[in-house]
Amino acid sequence: MQPDSRTAAAVTFSDYGIATATRLFDSAGIDVAGGTATLRRMLSPWGARRIAERPEWHSDVCADGSPIEFSAAFAGDEVRIRALVESLPEVPTTPAAQRAATGLTQGLIQEFGADGGRLAAVWDLFLPHEAPTGFAMMHAAIFGPTGRPGFKVYLNPEADRAMSSVDRTRAALERVGLADAWDAVVAYAARGFDLDRIVYFGLDLAEGPEARVKVYFRHYDAVPGELDARMDEVAARHRTGLLADFCRELTGKEGELREQPLVSNLTFTASGGTTPVSATAYVPLWLYADSDRTIERRVSSAMTGLGLPADRYRTLLDHVARRPLADGRGIHTYASLRVGNGRPRVATYWSTELYDRYPSARYQRG
Repeated sequence: MQPDSRTAAAVTFSDYGIATATRLFDSAGIDVAGGTATLRRMLSPWGARRIAERPEWHSDVCADGSPIEFSAAFAGDEVRIRALVESLPEVPTTPAAQRAATGLTQGLIQEFGADGGRLAAVWDLFLPHEAPTGFAMMHAAIFGPTGRPGFKVYLNPEADRAMSSVDRTRAALERVGLADAWDAVVAYAARGFDLDRIVYFGLDLAEGPEARVKVYFRHYDAVPGELDARMDEVAARHRTGLLADFCRELTGKEGELREQPLVSNLTFTASGGTTPVSATAYVPLWLYADSDRTIERRVSSAMTGLGLPADRYRTLLDHVARRPLADGRGIHTYASLRVGNGRPRVATYWSTELYDRYPSARYQRG
């Protein structure tokens, strides 16, 4: 656990984010200088602001409104670190958030070689000029031990009231050359789009047949085992039989998750055609335990059972935490599970917890 840097005066978003990233990159064997330079650009210019006691713009990144999240993905011995940010607008409005997101997107394309071709094809769908609502765009950078970081964006299917999230997602798939993939989306949302709600549209800022398109769902009153079976029906590389136990171990609950719903995605690529190449489930954590200490024990146990390095997870968590894990439950947001090529992949997602150690429920039905 690191000392709480917010006890010092004049802590900025960049101060907080870069300090955390430095420790994570160093521990994971990632180029610290290159990684922090990338993240510093992602936090520019708003990262120079001091962190207030309450968020001026309640970000969609974390449960407490923090605009920065870190995560670590574990597959075999490989560990990757991801940083997710929402560029804070100058004033708390969606048009201002669109301008901030546009500036960051252009910077990633011009300065880091990200590819914006597919994003340009759907830009007007997700960043409308007339009466936009909600968040504009979130940006992620994925860092590994070798190579340049990969970038992706998360777009808002409920960007305005002129088009439904369902219609907007279908139109976006058509524009990126995946029109026939819509059949898999409909089959996956078998209970209807009111219960299996489309909540994000994800795009790799890359080109080529393996560049990913992701459709994210929030599943209300979902039974993990039933969701697992639907994943198996539509996704090419999914393997059933793990999700129910994974959810039970992480939440301590049997059956439906009502307090905070499950999230999942279907991933498509040009090479995969109309069949999702994978499906990933995200288990919400912060409302299903009394503290991050309890969550840490549950995640460690689940990872050990899957043959993944729980000790590396705990080491990285220690580089994120700025307080005793028993003194709150806001650090852990989700843990995800995906099975590809017969090998499980688990990722843990950590809030920077800038505003609340005990965040309340978000995204309730209705």
